[in-house]
Amino acid sequence: MQRNSTNSESLRFSLFCIFIVGYEIFSITAIFLPSLIGIFFAYLVMLSDEIERTLGTKDKRWYLSLAFLVFAEQLNGFEFCSVILAWLLFYYLINDWLKTNIKWRKLLITIYVFSGYIITLGVSNIVLYVLNQPRMNLSYEYLLYGAIESLIALVIFRGRIL
Repeated sequence: MQRNSTNSESLRFSLFCIFIVGYEIFSITAIFLPSLIGIFFAYLVMLSDEIERTLGTKDKRWYLSLAFLVFAEQLNGFEFCSVILAWLLFYYLINDWLKTNIKWRKLLITIYVFSGYIITLGVSNIVLYVLNQPRMNLSYEYLLYGAIESLIALVIFRGRIL
């Protein structure tokens, strides 16, 4: 009988997705756990660069990362689709300039992670301003989460940025 590796691969992927969603729900109750918005923001930027470089198509990793970011933004109090607008602004206006002017790639990963929080917060505040609602403040938690996630992203994405 022959073993089928696609079954074990899809099972691993499904368990990983369940773990990430469970972690995100648990991170709401535990204040010391980062929400992983910055890591998935950086991952989405790197996937898009990879797709553009290889002329490939968007696969399930890209769409699931985007779905996770929308899920995480809703759990963390950001406005709906603010992370999508933040990613579009970052990727199409800032990303190419950063890649050409910053040669130290570890700093580039850190900028990706912090941009995930700061630009999403800015877009969310713009939407709140238009709706005449009280705006969110940039607190130390976002900076702490960005620092923690930057360290995690440096380990995870080592060697993945051009």
